[in-house]
Amino acid sequence: MNAIKTIVHELGGLVVDDVGFALAVVVWIALVWLLSDFILSPSPWVPTMFFVGLGTIVLESVMRRSRAAANAGDAIPPLPAPLQ
Repeated sequence: MNAIKTIVHELGGLVVDDVGFALAVVVWIALVWLLSDFILSPSPWVPTMFFVGLGTIVLESVMRRSRAAANAGDAIPPLPAPLQ
C-alpha cells in the first residue's frame, strides 16, 4: 500500500508542482465559465476578465516563489527531494 501511495505522489508531482497555483487556475476558469454562461452572456469583457485573472494568479505565484527563495537565500528555490 505504501508503494502505491508513493507512486501516486510521484506521478502527481510530475503533473502539479504547486497545488495552490493549480487550484487557483481551475477555480478561476470555473468562475469565469459560470459568469460568462449565466451573468455576462454576450459580454466582450469576459476574455479580458479571464486574461487579467490568470495574469494575476501567475504574478502572485511568482511573487510567492521569489519570496520563498529570498528567505532561503537562494536565487531559485530547490526542487523537492524525491520520496524514499
